[in-house]
Amino acid sequence: MSDYAHLSRQATIASVAVALILIIAKTWAYWSTGSVSLLGSLLDSMLDGVTSIINFIALRFALVPADEDHKFGHGKLESIAALAQSAFMVGSAVVLVLNSFDVMLDNRQMVNSEIGIAVSVLAIVLTLGLVAFQKYVISKSKSLIVEADSLHYQGDLLMNGAVLIAMALVGFGWYWIDAIMAIGIGVFLCVNAWQVGIKAFKELMDEQLPEVEAIIEKLVRKEPGPEGCHDVRCRQSGPDLFIQFHLELDKNLPLWSAHEIGDRVEKKIKQAYPNADVIVHHDPVSVER
Repeated sequence: MSDYAHLSRQATIASVAVALILIIAKTWAYWSTGSVSLLGSLLDSMLDGVTSIINFIALRFALVPADEDHKFGHGKLESIAALAQSAFMVGSAVVLVLNSFDVMLDNRQMVNSEIGIAVSVLAIVLTLGLVAFQKYVISKSKSLIVEADSLHYQGDLLMNGAVLIAMALVGFGWYWIDAIMAIGIGVFLCVNAWQVGIKAFKELMDEQLPEVEAIIEKLVRKEPGPEGCHDVRCRQSGPDLFIQFHLELDKNLPLWSAHEIGDRVEKKIKQAYPNADVIVHHDPVSVER
């Protein structure tokens, strides 16, 4: 198993484990307190559990090597999973906001706020540990699934902090703050959903990667032999990066020399992007001396 596959799978397993622990703890806390902001946090943890399981399954198939029917691999499954995750996030946000307005109209109040405080602190500690591990995995693997999961859990840190504040303020008689915090959590979920969804959509649409294109052009300019390059095309598919471009070479170069230059350029690109699939087309050009 590659380092990418191993780290990405470890990250999804850790995500599922943390989500399950928090679902159990927050369910107990919600039953004990009746807090609508805690309900929002519970809904989000349930969403985390479902999407983490989906991500684990999707990642398993996304890592399957290219075959006869899928010659570009199965990496797009990562984007599909991330898009599904953003849809789940929007759905849970709508449910939460509607529930919050209902609580405000009924003037319902929470009880046993100390239980909610304890569970919120537990959630913050576990989430901090998970996000730190996910950051490490992303730096090594560039996995979109893990990145989408990490964005959501980073939002959870703020969410759990908001719930903690709501619990504390309720103890001072600010009962309305619970519903207000829940509505804020719902808005935050929608913002996160947009960020995850738009990135997944761009990847599914094979949007050009200008940062990668600029680096490739820079690498070609630095390498002795080529006169330049044009028609650079880049697209991301899960962990894999597909790069195609035309390499401009002196038309008087022998074939073996042109091939050797192309190999050197391709090697430099793969050093910068180890998961890249590079196709180089050699273009003869006239060079004035």
